[in-house]
Amino acid sequence: MKISNMYLLNDRETFRIYGSETFDFLQSVITADITPLKENKAVASCLLSAQGRVMYDFILYPEDNHELSLVVDCYASEKEELIKKFIMYKLRSDVKIEDNINLNVAYSSLKDSTFFLDPRHKDLPYRYVIEKDKKKLLSDKEDEYKDIRLKLCIAEGPQEIPRGDALPLDFWMDRTSQVSFNKGCFIGQEVTARVFHRNKIRRRLITIEFNELDFDNKHLPRNFKYINKISDYLLLLAPIDFIKQFDENSSKPQIELINKKYNFYYYN
Repeated sequence: MKISNMYLLNDRETFRIYGSETFDFLQSVITADITPLKENKAVASCLLSAQGRVMYDFILYPEDNHELSLVVDCYASEKEELIKKFIMYKLRSDVKIEDNINLNVAYSSLKDSTFFLDPRHKDLPYRYVIEKDKKKLLSDKEDEYKDIRLKLCIAEGPQEIPRGDALPLDFWMDRTSQVSFNKGCFIGQEVTARVFHRNKIRRRLITIEFNELDFDNKHLPRNFKYINKISDYLLLLAPIDFIKQFDENSSKPQIELINKKYNFYYYN
């Protein structure tokens, strides 16, 4: 089925990584197990600092090629920095990077033969990598996409995942498939694995429907951490025990802020 309505994600950019040692290089550096690429599936992942903090998040797509060739879908403003990091880490490996590849990233609620499932959550829209100028992409639905994504508690990009500060597990990345503890080492793995295996996750991301104009941090409940206000959503790190109480009963997740109750979402 050919889809007439695909929507451009304007805040995303792409580049290509290829070469005979691409698989081993990425598998040893980034957080996700990239084996699904060999099954023509997309992989969501991160690059961490040595201290286990998120520096970049991105999605990888396999290309039909005689050797492993991948398209990297990243936040537009971070593309050049991410390329420089990969170049620095690859050393003498047979890994090549191609910057200007003329590909857009789009999404649709419908699928055709070229779709990729977004590995971060089963309810996210289908993702597409489309040659520029080959298909007219609509660009008026980014707010709709952001609404879907934040209601699923999927954060992405530097405004939602503070660079150099965010711990991946605080942002559910063990659940979104962006972090694997079965594939071996990656940069920042020691810190991340210690937090996971010793059950040291203290807080997790929640997204709150909050259509007020602004929010003052002084109104935060105790042990909560403010991340940002994105559109009509407030992003906070909430204590695990606070979230667990809604797992254990069927009540609608709500939080009281400024003497008013607001609906919120967490990853499930």
